[in-house]
Amino acid sequence: MISVRRFSEGDARALAAMMVEMAGSYGAVVAGGRDIERELVGHAGRVDILLAFEGGMLAGFATSATLFPVGGVEAFTYVQQVYVGRAARRLGVARRLMAAVARAAQDRGCRRLEWATSVDNTTARALYDGLGAAGTEKVQYVLEGDALDRLARS
Repeated sequence: MISVRRFSEGDARALAAMMVEMAGSYGAVVAGGRDIERELVGHAGRVDILLAFEGGMLAGFATSATLFPVGGVEAFTYVQQVYVGRAARRLGVARRLMAAVARAAQDRGCRRLEWATSVDNTTARALYDGLGAAGTEKVQYVLEGDALDRLARS
């Protein structure tokens, strides 16, 4: 049975390991010397982190944040990440995480969720289509590294 609950400090080690797994699945390299567990605890006060468990083991996680405003001057929740560990895929974990994010958003008075995925991530897109979500034509931008530094200094 899949259960979902909020992150707590005692989850940091398992979640850090899953985040490193996730980074590898995206082909990203996690810089050495980082204390991801400490970073998780530090960010947990600013970002909502939900964890899914299957058989007592961490199966996946979702991160989100409630923002204001969106068109119509209403608050909305942005889902930054949904990840399910390799061993727990195709068990309904991502759907349970998204349902938990939706409930948390409604508890905050939000009537809208937003998120993005790669055009070629057909597995995620099938899940999101099955939730009743509508894709959009928005373009997602990323600013990092030197470009971020230049803008911050301007």
